[in-house]
Order: sequence, then structure tokens, then C-alpha cells
Amino acid sequence: MIYLDNAATTLIKPKCVIEAVLDSFSYMGNSGRGVHNSTLKATETIYECREKLAKFFNVSDVSNIIFTSNITESLNLVINGLIDKGNHVITTVSEHNSVLRPLYRLEKEKSVELSFIDIDNNGNILYDEIEKKIKNNTKFIITTFASNVTGNVTD
Repeated sequence: MIYLDNAATTLIKPKCVIEAVLDSFSYMGNSGRGVHNSTLKATETIYECREKLAKFFNVSDVSNIIFTSNITESLNLVINGLIDKGNHVITTVSEHNSVLRPLYRLEKEKSVELSFIDIDNNGNILYDEIEKKIKNNTKFIITTFASNVTGNVTD
């Protein structure tokens, strides 16, 4: 089973998630916060998860797998950490605020150049526009995978 907690849009948790969370309360501590059994168990569980994710995504170094509180935090880490002054970013007119707000801030503060891909009347991205907007200084193309508003999925 693949379960992704979609923040405000996921109300009911699958039974296996509820059981795993309840089970963890009886034996897990805070990873890296001590050397007693409960913290060691938490550290081991996190490392095993990193190993599985690294294998799944074909990542050679498990230390390159990080966990954040939510996707907004992840997006902010990437956008604010990797986009520099003068970079060009292509995104869509239908992006979530977790993408648009940091991009607009970087546009203002670091002269990041933004280009937007339009959508059709059904909310689908106009893919043929992407290649036309690529420039020499294009650093990222950021698109949502699945819209939390329309439910459309990006190919």
C-alpha cells in the first residue's frame, strides 16, 4: 500500500496507518535524542525507511533521503534553497500557493524570472507551451502532479 497524507484533503486514515501510529506510541522515542531502546528503535525505523525509499527511487546514498513535516515545507526547501538570482523558472497558472508564494517572493527579492504555462478549459496543462518557454537560464520546471482543486493529473 502507498499512503500519502494529503494534509487538508485526507480526513480518514487507513486502518493500517492508525494501527502503526498507535503501535509506535508504545515503543518509539525521538530519533537521535538518546541511546536508550526507544530512541534507538526510532532511529532504526527511520533508517530502514530511508533504505527502502532509496532502493525504490534508485538513490545511491540514503543520506540524500530527508523527511519534512509536509509537502509545503519540502517545496520551500527546494525552491528557496536551489533557485538563485537570475534563474528562470517555468510553472503553471494552476499551481498551489506552496509553489507560487515562494516563487513570487524570489521574483521580487532575487530577480528570478518566471514563465507560466496556461491550462485549457478543462484545467489540463498545455504541454506544448513548456518547450517554447525554456531558456538558457531555466533552472526548474515546476508542475503539480495532481491538482487538489480539479483532480487533474499531470502526465
